[in-house]
Amino acid sequence: MITNADITIFNKRYIKTERTEKLVSTVIRGVYLYFQKAVSGGSDRTRSDSYTIRIPADADTDGKEYVGQKEYAAMDDETCSGYWTLQPGALIVHGVVDLETATETELVKEFQNVITVTNFSDNRSCGSEALHHWRVGGE
Repeated sequence: MITNADITIFNKRYIKTERTEKLVSTVIRGVYLYFQKAVSGGSDRTRSDSYTIRIPADADTDGKEYVGQKEYAAMDDETCSGYWTLQPGALIVHGVVDLETATETELVKEFQNVITVTNFSDNRSCGSEALHHWRVGGE
């Protein structure tokens, strides 16, 4: 699979010890990122940017392992540090971000294009191993 970018995904996580929701980061190196900018005409011009990200199953995640979103939510705070997931509402920043946790406000303030995950699919069960990937859609 052709790759053209590195990303940092921020998974929503309720931190029990702090009694707050935070975004926990995972840097993923070697993904394919495509974006399309669109503006609808008329008197109320609106932007609708859409992003498609393909994460190869063998992408570099610094040793973190993928688990489903329900498994991830059920993990305790210490265990989850070795895992990542895809979930609606997770945030993605193009590039490597050197933050372990953040809030949505911090990310939007600091980075220009913060992508909100709207859908995803696990495409690791069809085709050859070279084609196994996760497809992520966002805006």
